[in-house]
Amino acid sequence: MDGIFESLKPYLNVLLIGAGGFFLAFISSQILTRLFSRLMGPGWSRFIGNLVALGIVFWTIKLILDTAGAAGLVVVLVTVLTAAFAIGSERVAGDLVSGVSLFFSRPYQIGDIVSVAGHEGRVRAISVTQTTLEGLFGDQIYIRNSDVVAGTIVNYSATPGHLISTLVILPSTEDLNLAIDLIEKAIEHFSPEMVDTPYRPSVSVESGEPGYFNIEVRVYVTERLDYSPEKTRLFLRVTNTIKEAGLSLASID
Repeated sequence: MDGIFESLKPYLNVLLIGAGGFFLAFISSQILTRLFSRLMGPGWSRFIGNLVALGIVFWTIKLILDTAGAAGLVVVLVTVLTAAFAIGSERVAGDLVSGVSLFFSRPYQIGDIVSVAGHEGRVRAISVTQTTLEGLFGDQIYIRNSDVVAGTIVNYSATPGHLISTLVILPSTEDLNLAIDLIEKAIEHFSPEMVDTPYRPSVSVESGEPGYFNIEVRVYVTERLDYSPEKTRLFLRVTNTIKEAGLSLASID
């Protein structure tokens, strides 16, 4: 019986170390996520927790190998890792490195509207290896961090407002000054949340086709995935304001 116990002892030690290590990784991840959640937000705090948990897992594996004393096992492990990298696992390493780079540069946060790796959406999650976006139609878009870092990152939420515009054409026979005054008053509070910011509405006029003026109206609105409803609302407000004053507009071919 003693001989059997001694022969099984290394394996029991491995099981205990493995269970303890993975338990420690889980607990550390949960504690760090909660600890940094208020300071860094849920996305990056979860990233820190996952990164520390990953380090503990690797440390646990090293302890297991040291305890088992199996040099042959190390050789097999290195061989498997080498083969894995040869068939494409270098992408995983690249994702990890890119994830660390994103953590320190922090080009976006949870809730930001961004364009990354050719995709646009609202950031829903940031992990060690990937970024998750919610697309315009509610789709979940999972993007490797290496693809994110390799491309251009556009953070639309970096400023409090997004510029939209509409164009109306006024015949030169109409009162241009009156039209501009009416439009400026109509759009002054188009976005109430932007009133006390530098992002104010504006109107510009250029000569168009002979006998016409091109009036471009620009306003800032809060960030969102789809600006079409706001553009429609702006166009209707401008055209209705001009028509209600008895002025006519030219149609855009």
